[in-house]
Amino acid sequence: MLRSWTRWPSMSASITESRAIVIVGTTGVGKSQLAVTLAERYNGEIINGDALQMYDGLPIATNKLPIAERKSIPHHLLGCIRLEEETWTVGKYVRSATAVIEDVIARGKLPIVVGGTHYYTQSLLFEDSLVKPGPTEDLSAEAQEKRWPILGASPKEMLERLWVVDPEIAARWHPNDRRKIRHSLEVYFTSGRKPSDVYREQQRASSKHMPWHDIVSENASQETKTKDAGQSSSPLRFNPLILWIHADLDKLSSRLDQRVDQMVDTGLIDEVQSMHWHLQAQERSGTLVDQSRGIWTAIGFKELLPYVLACAGAEITFKKSEGLKKQAIELTKTATRQYAKQQQRWIRGKLLRALHENDTLEKLSILDGTELSQWLQNVEAIAVDAVDAFLKGDPLPKSTLLPTLSKDILVPKAKGHIKARYCDICNITMMTQQEWDAHPRSKKHRKATRTPVDWQALHPRAHHQDNLPAHDDR
Repeated sequence: MLRSWTRWPSMSASITESRAIVIVGTTGVGKSQLAVTLAERYNGEIINGDALQMYDGLPIATNKLPIAERKSIPHHLLGCIRLEEETWTVGKYVRSATAVIEDVIARGKLPIVVGGTHYYTQSLLFEDSLVKPGPTEDLSAEAQEKRWPILGASPKEMLERLWVVDPEIAARWHPNDRRKIRHSLEVYFTSGRKPSDVYREQQRASSKHMPWHDIVSENASQETKTKDAGQSSSPLRFNPLILWIHADLDKLSSRLDQRVDQMVDTGLIDEVQSMHWHLQAQERSGTLVDQSRGIWTAIGFKELLPYVLACAGAEITFKKSEGLKKQAIELTKTATRQYAKQQQRWIRGKLLRALHENDTLEKLSILDGTELSQWLQNVEAIAVDAVDAFLKGDPLPKSTLLPTLSKDILVPKAKGHIKARYCDICNITMMTQQEWDAHPRSKKHRKATRTPVDWQALHPRAHHQDNLPAHDDR
């Protein structure tokens, strides 16, 4: 049974001691809803941890919580970047979010970080999650491309350059993954070092529970090395309680499909049309917009845009229009389900692994958000118990998930070796050994490599008769 939902008074900084709640989970599990509930109860303020919700645009596509549902709770870093502004880097987000958290704590309130961009969340949690910033980190993308023109080239051209400077890291990225390829080149240009060396050093720091700035440089004196080797530091920026709303993906899929339908009913297509008009206005003013970054990568925009353009162009029949609309909606649903899978893989493969390797799994509480009908007892009540224990300094209550499920999801999956492999027969790039081993058995590859049947050799008599001259029966 839930206890009475009385609101806690403001908490002093001595009680919170840099404490914060961090809510993670896939899209569509109710993270924002839980954040508002906890903020009401514990006098908290919410810090957005979704990269796309930071932009002032596509509120339906990015699932921004409607103002009415925020219940007057302050929400920070939500819709704070104008469309014409430079895309934020994860480093800028971490600095901004850290400043907000410190301000919320200083005012005696409880910061609650919530969002589905777990790369941002994990970078905020762990001191050593980010590559050491170089002196040009804060340059805009335009300024970077002016200084290093290759950063504005196609993914293929950038990858070719990356193969020259760091073949080891180049082999890890998919040829179409512009963001990762570009970021690796940024690391190389800003630090003057191979990205693979930087990432290895970063991992070594994490395994030693040392933040990035405590890594000993190659040319440091032995005295400094000895001194730093004896020091230990928490890998976390602050003392967090991590609430993971876990949901079975098979059961979640139908909810995600329904949510896409609701988004369409509430104006998603009109929203995409409005954003397209903004793009056209920018182009008319001579401003080129990189649609591979920021808000333009939001699920729903790129899937529905072809339908919007078709309807705005030449005359189109109602039947064809409805067909294009149905196809665009299905693509949006598919992309949403795939995104949920990616988010869960990140939590299991990266966030849980980082918590495990840094001996901080006790900071995690798992909530079962699979069944909406059991939300109050399986999510809200368990979250309240966890937060109560966390603020008192007591051990967190055990997860109420089934023991076998808890054991399965708490064991981080083993890291697979990532290396791009290309099948020139099928024109497909695979990123793991498992995919590469399975590819020869795929229908596409077997069909492409199948030896053509020589029907003339199999049926020479029939072929001979087919080629006989026609008789004139007159």
